Amino acid sequence: MRAGRLGAAAAALLLGGLLAGCGSSDDGEEGEEPATTTGSSGTPVASVADLDGTTYESTSVEGHELVPGQPVRIVFDGDTMSVSAGCNTLFGEYELSDGSLGWAGDPASTMLACEPELADQDAWLTELFTAGVDATSDGSTLTLTSGDVVIELADVAEANLDELLGRTWTVRGIVEDGVTSRVPSGVRNPRLEVGKDGLSRLDTGCNAGRTTVTVGEDFLTFGHPAVTRQACPGAAGGVEQAVLAVVDGRSDHVWYRAATLVVTKGNRGLVFEVR
Repeated sequence: MRAGRLGAAAAALLLGGLLAGCGSSDDGEEGEEPATTTGSSGTPVASVADLDGTTYESTSVEGHELVPGQPVRIVFDGDTMSVSAGCNTLFGEYELSDGSLGWAGDPASTMLACEPELADQDAWLTELFTAGVDATSDGSTLTLTSGDVVIELADVAEANLDELLGRTWTVRGIVEDGVTSRVPSGVRNPRLEVGKDGLSRLDTGCNAGRTTVTVGEDFLTFGHPAVTRQACPGAAGGVEQAVLAVVDGRSDHVWYRAATLVVTKGNRGLVFEVR
């Protein structure tokens, strides 16, 4: 069961209020001219269309030491590329020219708090794809090269909604009329603790309760939530209303990549971090 697509432009729009552009560093070293890929029999990737709908995960990296247990994961959806390596997801439009792949502009990033080493890894990836990498493919293998850095990635199955079961979903953003905002300061982040059977504990940011999650081919259906009746003053009340408006009934759209899940219903939506 594959994750339904909002489309690259729609997903970027919904996440826009939650995400912030990541600028590249100006202190990158100017080294020798990048050499062509060595030890690879792959051919240069010719166009964006060749990568559309694919997901890759790194199997080896030379010239840079990754944080242990945190491979690079790249998803291509239309002209949008999303990149993650253990904490935030970087995404934005990308372009291919003469086999060189890179961001078409400043990428956006989810705004999760990261351990320093993971934050440094995010910054490295941003700079790497801002400068551009040579991209070659050989069957199910994608090789990205920039100077001494060589990243070998294997094609992996596209994320599917079944993977959401047995996980914890934490709300990081609230969507209303196409505009996304963060959970207000002072309000705890709502969450769903989803069992493998779909039975779920719900925290609205104020009240607690239960619901169910049913996975469809490209949609999610939530059971009518039963929650406690504690009064939720101020911002907490608004957050709870936003959560209950989405976590009740069938979703209209679902977008799921790496650890980021966007669920919309009508003019409302929620951006979850899935762990």
